[in-house]
Amino acid sequence: MTKTLMTTSMLSVLFLVAQPVIGHHDGPHNNGDKRPSPLQMMRAMDTDGDGLISFEEFQSPDKRRGADRLDEADADGDGNISRAEMEAQLNAHLEAVKAKAEARFEQADINDDGFVTPEERKQVAFEMLDINGDGYLSPDELAAAQKNRRRPQD
Repeated sequence: MTKTLMTTSMLSVLFLVAQPVIGHHDGPHNNGDKRPSPLQMMRAMDTDGDGLISFEEFQSPDKRRGADRLDEADADGDGNISRAEMEAQLNAHLEAVKAKAEARFEQADINDDGFVTPEERKQVAFEMLDINGDGYLSPDELAAAQKNRRRPQD
């Protein structure tokens, strides 16, 4: 396995383990950052109120969001994630991302010439915002797009 793939794989494990703990969205007052502030993390995990998070208070992903990603990675169900399982999880994720990107490209390449021009990007973006398909963007449609944009992505 190449050094780059090994590094990417190890970063993926860190992502699988750490993202559910630090990636928790705790409301709209985080300036667009999906990560909670240290104070939000403290409030969520400091169960005894001493201002510190002990090992016992620290919540691993299986007790918070993200347990499903870890369960999916543990293909043999033994409670552990092997290197092979982690690599399989990463490869499946990369394939899903690739398929989604290819589908978006196909949708945006309106004239099927193998290129997505600025005009095609504009057309696709407009059509996505024009929910009722009337050829105009209303304040309600813009508000709906803005609301969808603010939702945290998992």
